Amino acid sequence: MSELPGRPAAALCWALLPLAVLAHITLAVLAVAEFAAMGWPLPTWFDTGAVILVLATAAAGLAASTAVAVRAAAGSRALRALIRAARRPVPIFMRNEGAGLGCATRLDVVAGDEAFAITYGLIRPRILVSTGLAATLAPAEIRAVLAHEREHLRHRDPLRLLAARLVAAWGCYLPAAGWLARRAALRHELAADRAAAGSAGRGVLAAALLKLAAMPACPAIAAAGSAGDERRSLEARITQLERGRPLRQRLAMSRLLASAATLAVLAAASLCCAAMSQVLPGGVL
Repeated sequence: MSELPGRPAAALCWALLPLAVLAHITLAVLAVAEFAAMGWPLPTWFDTGAVILVLATAAAGLAASTAVAVRAAAGSRALRALIRAARRPVPIFMRNEGAGLGCATRLDVVAGDEAFAITYGLIRPRILVSTGLAATLAPAEIRAVLAHEREHLRHRDPLRLLAARLVAAWGCYLPAAGWLARRAALRHELAADRAAAGSAGRGVLAAALLKLAAMPACPAIAAAGSAGDERRSLEARITQLERGRPLRQRLAMSRLLASAATLAVLAAASLCCAAMSQVLPGGVL
């Protein structure tokens, strides 16, 4: 199956998708106004079909974005409940490592047999690690993991990823939207890995990733994480650490063409809605 290089296609899609979402919302409001003013059905079958298409896709986007927001809120509540119930003092070793990385004041520790480290929080993100992490990893591996999370902290990745997931969810009717969301999450992980490997070493970070992948997941952490393909993400991250560069992420031509065709149909319907708005009382909204 033919494919396009991932980076140019993704850059183009991310440049257009937010604008498309805003235009879609505007047109959906316009379509509701047209139904309210003209009644059902509209003057022609094409007009009726166009307005229904705009409203149906907007409803699907709203539902998908709402589902993402609800899952994110539920994950955040589960994480904060875990912190309230199991918070522990930060071990001296971790505090010293955090101080060396400049994140000691934004480091939290909870008791738990599961080994994990995660960056959480949207406005002022923090790093959360478990006591099981210290029991599972060697000191050098813990240092590498903290360096990885420090990069997520510096770039406010939880907020950026949530925004990307919400925008991509609105375009759930486009086959390329899900790929874009998964690729955005992976790119942040790969960038954090590169930064951590530069200070801790690629072999050390790879060993830490493999150990953590073999551990059972903490339910609260799983709920707070993004719904990506963890197996493929791990493969891509290990490949980058082994080869010094990641595998190229590609958007399949079939997904691109299907998305383009859907957008073309939606654009035609949108033009119809915009044209009908001229006959509404007061003209264009």
